[in-house]
Amino acid sequence: MPYPSFINYVSGGLEIVLAIGVAYPKTRLLAVKGILLLLIAFIPSHLYFIQVGSCVDTTFCVSPWVAWIRLLIIHPLFMLWAWSVRKTP
Repeated sequence: MPYPSFINYVSGGLEIVLAIGVAYPKTRLLAVKGILLLLIAFIPSHLYFIQVGSCVDTTFCVSPWVAWIRLLIIHPLFMLWAWSVRKTP
């Protein structure tokens, strides 16, 4: 992907904005939908990370099983959490 640092900063900024949006009842549903879309959009990057041996430029490496746990367990748990907070109390 072109400009990976830019994409990383933009997605991080979106995560922060959407997290703030979850805190307010008026924007909660829209923020949850945005979080779910981001989590779905991140799936290919998680798969790529696993394909390249769970390392990024030899600076960040984890065991392959950690990458799989992140993709198959933690990622869906985040999606379930986002879906569970969609309604205002």
